[in-house]
Amino acid sequence: MLLFRSGRAFTRQSLTCFEANSVLSGRWHASQRVRAHMPRQKAPSAGGKPGVLGVRREDKNKWERRVPVAPRHVEALVSQGLRVLIQPCTRRVFTDAEYEEAGAELREDLSEASTIIAVKEVPPELLLPGRNWVFFSHTIKAQPAGMPLLDAAIEKKVRLVDYECITERGARGNPRLVAFGAFAGYAGAIDFLRGLGERFLALGFSTPLLHIGSAFMYPTLDEAKRAVSLAGEAIRKHGLPKALCPFTAVFTGTGNVSRGALEIFQLLPHEIVDPGALPELCERADRGQLAKEDCHKLYLSIATTEHMVRRSDGGPFDKLGYYAQPELYEPIFQDAVLPYSTVILNGMYWEARFPRLFTREDLHRHVVSGHDKLLGVCDITCDADGSVPTSQFSSIEQPFYVLNALTDKISLSLDEAGVLFHAVDHLPSELPREASEHFGDCLLPFLPVLASELAPTEPSSSDRMAGSENLPMPIRGAIITEGGALARDFRYIPQLRELSQGEAVQAEVEAVHVAQQGAHGTWGAPPACCTLELTGHIFDSRLINRVADLIEEDQGRLQILALDVGRSVGDQSFFSFLVMAHSEERLGALVGKIQVAADEAKSTLRHADPGALQRGADGSQAAPSAEVAAGASPRKVLVLGAGYVAHPLVERLLRRPENALTVASLYESEVEALRQRVAGGNRVKAESIDLAAAEAGSRAAQEKMSALVQESDLVISLAPAQLHVGVAKLAIQHGVPMVTASYVSPEMHALSEDAEKAGVLILNEVGLDPGIDHLSAMKMIDAAKDAGSEVLRFSSLCGGLPAPEAAGSNPIGYKFSWSPRGVLVASRNPARYREDGRLREIQGEDLLRSGRPITINNAFALDVLPNRDSTSFAELYGLADAPTFFRGTLRYRGFCERMLALSHLGLLDAGRSFESYEGWSRRRWLAQLLGAGDAVKGAEAAEALAEQPALLVAALRARLVASGSDPEAGLEFLAWLGLLEEAPLPDGSAADRPLDVTALLLQRPETAFQPGERDMVIMRHELDVRRREGGMERHVSTLVEYGQPNGTTAMAKTVGLTAAICAQLVLDSPKERFGAGVQRPLRPAWYEPVLPLLEAEGIRLSEHVEPLA
Repeated sequence: MLLFRSGRAFTRQSLTCFEANSVLSGRWHASQRVRAHMPRQKAPSAGGKPGVLGVRREDKNKWERRVPVAPRHVEALVSQGLRVLIQPCTRRVFTDAEYEEAGAELREDLSEASTIIAVKEVPPELLLPGRNWVFFSHTIKAQPAGMPLLDAAIEKKVRLVDYECITERGARGNPRLVAFGAFAGYAGAIDFLRGLGERFLALGFSTPLLHIGSAFMYPTLDEAKRAVSLAGEAIRKHGLPKALCPFTAVFTGTGNVSRGALEIFQLLPHEIVDPGALPELCERADRGQLAKEDCHKLYLSIATTEHMVRRSDGGPFDKLGYYAQPELYEPIFQDAVLPYSTVILNGMYWEARFPRLFTREDLHRHVVSGHDKLLGVCDITCDADGSVPTSQFSSIEQPFYVLNALTDKISLSLDEAGVLFHAVDHLPSELPREASEHFGDCLLPFLPVLASELAPTEPSSSDRMAGSENLPMPIRGAIITEGGALARDFRYIPQLRELSQGEAVQAEVEAVHVAQQGAHGTWGAPPACCTLELTGHIFDSRLINRVADLIEEDQGRLQILALDVGRSVGDQSFFSFLVMAHSEERLGALVGKIQVAADEAKSTLRHADPGALQRGADGSQAAPSAEVAAGASPRKVLVLGAGYVAHPLVERLLRRPENALTVASLYESEVEALRQRVAGGNRVKAESIDLAAAEAGSRAAQEKMSALVQESDLVISLAPAQLHVGVAKLAIQHGVPMVTASYVSPEMHALSEDAEKAGVLILNEVGLDPGIDHLSAMKMIDAAKDAGSEVLRFSSLCGGLPAPEAAGSNPIGYKFSWSPRGVLVASRNPARYREDGRLREIQGEDLLRSGRPITINNAFALDVLPNRDSTSFAELYGLADAPTFFRGTLRYRGFCERMLALSHLGLLDAGRSFESYEGWSRRRWLAQLLGAGDAVKGAEAAEALAEQPALLVAALRARLVASGSDPEAGLEFLAWLGLLEEAPLPDGSAADRPLDVTALLLQRPETAFQPGERDMVIMRHELDVRRREGGMERHVSTLVEYGQPNGTTAMAKTVGLTAAICAQLVLDSPKERFGAGVQRPLRPAWYEPVLPLLEAEGIRLSEHVEPLA
């Protein structure tokens, strides 16, 4: 008998199989029946409906009971106006009824949803086309198992968002924002304790650990913790068998996973000890000197990097240096910690370029020598043959196996001799309720905006970050596919896919295996090998494929050790790999070919460990392989200055292993402090230099400065602006390019001809303002002109401010990073700009009066002040004929009003003539400054006025009203400054210099950044254009960037990263790319690469267009 459905025939037998498979996958329910004449469902509408979120059931395995959102998250989404559709499922940790009560709609069909979320990867055939799909896809490393899913996402024009890539600011390498946190650590530790109880019983010891179950056996995490605590009470009361003591548990790493595992073990009676104390503890036991209390507690120890490795040359340990150059370090954990550990819980991040904690050979060696204390390993990280010798994964049903270090055999029986291993790769699913609650808390903030969008039907442009401007940066950075194509930042996957699936890797089992086998199925001799590292645009140039082809052609072997893909198409990638060849001669020839390919691709090739002896496959030593003949020599960068801006600049330059920095400062201690804060600090050399002395003519300082410049490939000057010209002259003299963030002064401009003749680039104005303003403005202007539009108005505003939460501590909403005097002086600078075809000139004393209110992003109420001479930039921007051209400085609303009150009262005057002011109080000084002495004929009257506060306030009010200021705001500010008090003037103030007195009065805690407070940078461009067809529109570009509490400020980040990116471009590019002379970053050659690189760092200008009447 045949049954027909959708044109396909099923026999009774095949139908039974179909039903069985559906039940097993979780996609079959009792309400569903296959009928002979079942009508076909309508094809789902492409894209779904905005504002509808779907939640897919999990069906990867029976243990996957987690969900991306819990019922309370659904309730929150529904309250925001979203519809939530959820597929019914009887296996979830939360029931269907709970979701319905929260406002969800139970639906098998999710086609109405524009966005569908899940936890684990979705079978390719079940992807609804044209939707936003969010789940763990396991595709970004070109994992073979995930490639059918990736192909389906592209074919079906799915916008695929991967939780693993949702990071701070959307930048690869930044902290993840949506993850299951410490729950792997919780579950792993609970399960491991259960396994230890059973293992100890097999060894002949009954312990309280035997009464602990696996994590999934408890309804909640609290119940599981209670069971551990009860076991702990029994240990505290009755102790552990003496043969197991001291019970030492070592935790590797300090991340969320390790912290979770440690939290569980801390429920048992314990003492935390340093790993260095473990040998003495164990030696006491060997001498029979254990105290009774040693058997009534566990000794917990946290092993960090310094307990795992040491410098090979005997030098001091440098954590950041180790991360940057692990080849300079050798492992010590296997001898310093392993022999003294009862159990090891491994939760640390590890890459193949780092030494392993220990190997099977280490276990074998210790067993043979009698140092076999180790009883168990809990590998929560589940890296196969990673930092610990985990050779296979276990499962929730069969979570343990025993490794016999003598025979190298594995047994599933816990009764066999060996070390207990626990390595389950989906531990959070054992605690589905709490894990889902935590995960949903992380995910919830991103869902409303994501659910409101339809997936695009066309791919984004090649140079743009994926996603619309409405999506937050963390989501945009996590988009892998959209519109039928890979997103910009994941276009490396096809080449990595070719490499990982191609014949180069297959050479291990094909050509090499066949051609070079010995008589017994092994290579005739230990293969020669070396580790190489490539840095550059290895995907865009297809260098990575060329390397694989070369190794295949030479019948060699290739093993990928590490791959760090550049954060954007403009950034470079890093590739570490092991190459093996049949002989030293063939290896040397092969490395030479790879070097030629790297040179052709303008990439850097280096030996990971030049000169070190290589080891053959059998562990024997082989002769040193030939070093890379033309390996890239270090690029020497001289950085002048070690202030706030230096940290982000140096940190970014050090991401490139070939960069070696010399940081010169008046105080060498500043450089040493900087070295300790950055990864790769061992590539920073400190120098003490007095640039001011060199500028003043000191021969010794000049000679030292000249030598530093001469031996450099690039100079970056972060020194005070007045010192740049002297540095630039030395750069031109020695033919070294120079980069600085400061404005081009007339003296600097005068050097342009000399620089051009010498073929030297002197790049200026590559900070925030100037810098990012030039780059973004010129991009807007050039785009408008290319479209045939006429520019009628250009406005560029920028300000460095305290973040809103930190701005309320003083009346002007401003914080001073250094002396307030500079800001006060700037508030009286003259200004020029063009408005509606007229040149407007503002005198210094009228600058504050010219401030205008502005609101940005419907959130920031600000004042804008004209910024010096805007007209000089109009010509630079190619807008000399634009009717309006304005550059302004931003301050919080009220700044101009209150500072203007001080100006009207004479508090911002540079000097006043007073006959005598000894012993004056603040109020007496203010009365004199007000002119009261003249008004009532004599200083005596002024003094009398100062003694009568009411009269003084009345006189101040009258003056403010007469000058057009708000008297209440002005008087409030004066009172806040303490000028209405009888307190003495600030120490060191000169009463005849009002501006200096005011600066000292402003120098107080409320106007300085306090610990934990953030700064903020706001930039706003507006470009009004008349389109070719006659319509009018306004192009708006806005940057809002916040600093990190107790970390890098927004100002330092935007200035330092911009300068670093431009400096790296200069280092990487041939001279003809940018040319020579004194330059600003105004051309496409600058803004086209720099703006995407800034965006990759999270510094992004949001753009939109507004129609104008």
